[in-house]
Amino acid sequence: MKNVNFVKNIDNLGRIVIPMDIRRKLQINTGDVLSITCNDKDITLTKYSNLDNNYKIIEILKSFIEIFNLKVILTNKECVIYSNLVNIGTKLNNSMKLLVRNGTNIKSQSNEMIFGENKVKGIYNMLPIVTSEGIEGSIIVFGDISEKGYEMCTFLNKIIMLELNIS
Repeated sequence: MKNVNFVKNIDNLGRIVIPMDIRRKLQINTGDVLSITCNDKDITLTKYSNLDNNYKIIEILKSFIEIFNLKVILTNKECVIYSNLVNIGTKLNNSMKLLVRNGTNIKSQSNEMIFGENKVKGIYNMLPIVTSEGIEGSIIVFGDISEKGYEMCTFLNKIIMLELNIS
């Protein structure tokens, strides 16, 4: 990505405006939450999701995958956060981003999903992960037995949302 430089003034409340060109390039939208970190010299703004680096949720998913032999993809609004099917960190394509951002609920659909270089075929179930701050991402569970896949997807969804609303 080519560096884009802007010089901005800080107002009396400590605010700066992120230029539209940068917001478009990084797909930062009104209402998005940003994480602010700093060191002795630099300030870094990063898109934030309650799902990112939530090790408790990852451990819960790992247990379910192991015990129930599930095929799972957990996403935030931008990329894959955890999966045993596709590469973690894979950016979501535009159609998948739209499904996630809209909080799409899919029950037992047979189709091919594309995550970067990975194509995943099969019956899948998809539910939005919603907290008091809005839609955080989605949980997708693949399975051959459609009803059980949807039940597992619903169960995992409720556990993740409960964990996010408690922490």
